[in-house]
Amino acid sequence: MARKYFIKHLAIVSFLVAGLLVGQPSAQSQTNLADRSEPFEIFAVVWRGETEVEAGFKDYLNQRGIPYTMTIRSLELDRSNAPPIVAEIQQAQPDLVYTWGTGTTRSIVGPLNAEDPGKFVQGIPGIFVLVAYPISAKIVESFEQTGRPITGVSFLASIESQLKAIIDYGKFTKLAVIYDNTSSNSRINVASLEEAAPQFGLELVVLPVPLGDNEKPDPAKLPELIQDAKQQGADILYMGPDSFLTRHADVYTSEAIAVGLPTFASTQAPLKGSRAMFGLVSDYHTLGKLAAVQAEKILLGKQNPENLPVASLARFKLWINIDVVKEIEIYPPMNMIAIADFKTSPIN
Repeated sequence: MARKYFIKHLAIVSFLVAGLLVGQPSAQSQTNLADRSEPFEIFAVVWRGETEVEAGFKDYLNQRGIPYTMTIRSLELDRSNAPPIVAEIQQAQPDLVYTWGTGTTRSIVGPLNAEDPGKFVQGIPGIFVLVAYPISAKIVESFEQTGRPITGVSFLASIESQLKAIIDYGKFTKLAVIYDNTSSNSRINVASLEEAAPQFGLELVVLPVPLGDNEKPDPAKLPELIQDAKQQGADILYMGPDSFLTRHADVYTSEAIAVGLPTFASTQAPLKGSRAMFGLVSDYHTLGKLAAVQAEKILLGKQNPENLPVASLARFKLWINIDVVKEIEIYPPMNMIAIADFKTSPIN
């Protein structure tokens, strides 16, 4: 069943994504491009520097021959850096605003029906990426009608698909999730796990990271929490769309290996930059290309982002870190080997 499920899923979505990203521009878009004498101005705000998402975004625009300039600013992991960037955008009045992540997006364009809309960028078309739960975060009203001139791309596999990947890999029965309780994304993710896990015969162990003196999650507590998860009988750890865990993924996953626990990742970063064992994730470069497809519809197609549904990447990679598999000796079933992308641990 696992092999049939994943092969059918990946074959369908590969066809859809390939068709979406290589299709020719519409006649109207070609006319609008021919009439364009100056490059489009795109203002991007990221959370912690440029990523593969931005590389994919720019690659697509370059491949299309769409003229553009792209100003990039980073919040450097601190939302208090947003106000001067908001002022810069309001002064520049670009053709498009691009935001990376939930915190960045809310800091730059604000939530829906913000009490003080003057604090945020208003009235400029916008695209968001790497926002895990845009509806719950009050960034859009729905995936079909966003409620304001902003749209974006969805990047997470459904909780159900993630849990199915976990149980298809091995005979896991108790899943532990260690998370940043100050993050709305993480809280929403944990609530979704609590609702879905019993449907897959999984018991859930929920462990929020204690706060330090600075009222932020204390990374020094991660080894203790992993030990606690092990003592409570967890046989696998789950890493959700949690920026805190991503920043400390190397320590987190190394400690997990030390106690013999595999780690499942729901996003690409822990698989590429640490020692998570496996995950069902979106490819960041392809995600950036899909965001650029949305940008093309806005800039060349003259579509109103408010009426442009949030796009779903839909293509997920089953990644397995073979080095970790060998170290903790929890091997994937043969039907997963046939469809997985294998990687090795990063060299420190």
